[in-house]
Amino acid sequence: MITPLEVQNQEFKVKFKGYDREEVRHFLYMLAEELQTLLELNRDQSQELSVLRSRLKDMEDRDRILKDTLISAQQIKKEIQENASKEAMLIMREGQLKAETIFESAKKEVDKIGMHLMDLKRQRNDILAEIEMMVTRFAHFIEVERQQAQESDKIHRLLLEKKETKVVVQPPVRNERLVGGS
Repeated sequence: MITPLEVQNQEFKVKFKGYDREEVRHFLYMLAEELQTLLELNRDQSQELSVLRSRLKDMEDRDRILKDTLISAQQIKKEIQENASKEAMLIMREGQLKAETIFESAKKEVDKIGMHLMDLKRQRNDILAEIEMMVTRFAHFIEVERQQAQESDKIHRLLLEKKETKVVVQPPVRNERLVGGS
């Protein structure tokens, strides 16, 4: 690369009917100045380009970090939703199991109460049958006692009649089998 100083210091050989030295020098001087301006502009633009590239790289890094953060946040959101869904399903399943357990327990309790009720009905029927049998026995006993009382009254009347006739009759013997039981 040619520097502005090299352009300014460039020497040309003089020939017959050559160029005007002053004019060439003036042109070279202007060219050197223009080259210097262009080089400075190029240097400034290179520095600015370097700064812009650095800023672009920073922005690209930030963009990448932002995208990674967004992807990570979306992934975390998805995991949280999946976990919440799983937890909700687990809670529902536990609730169903508890409800089934409570239902089975209640069903067993109802069956137990039903069995107890049937047992109480059987006991009631047994007691009623026993009472009925006792009432029948007492009715039979009362009937036997009534008959014996009537017979005893008859005998007593006969005795009174016979006493008047002076004949003594023995009262009949009580039938213990009818009085005492079955």
